[in-house]
Amino acid sequence: VSCGADGTVRVWAIEGGDALQVLRGHSGYVRGVTTVVVNGEVRVVSCGDDGTVRVWAIEGGKALQVLRGHTGFVRGVTTFVVNNSVRVVSCGRDKRVCIWDAIKGGDPLQVLRGHSG
Repeated sequence: VSCGADGTVRVWAIEGGDALQVLRGHSGYVRGVTTVVVNGEVRVVSCGDDGTVRVWAIEGGKALQVLRGHTGFVRGVTTFVVNNSVRVVSCGRDKRVCIWDAIKGGDPLQVLRGHSG
């Protein structure tokens, strides 16, 4: 899985190097991408200059969640599982870290502040 300045996220075949899926929806540079398994299905999670974090279904290329909670671009994204709940963690230019529910979406479950730059 990769992301780029063209505003897309690409899912690649390891053998052959073909793009299996091109995920479109971000406007501007996509800064980070990761994957997570949700209910037995691989999801792609991306973040970008449009200030959003997106959770994608690879099959069909649809954004299942568009998470908004940062002001300015989102610099990075990762995922973790706690008590069988899938969480997305994003960090932005706004110096905030947002923790989201990857399945339900909505507002951040928690916003952490403390970075100064």
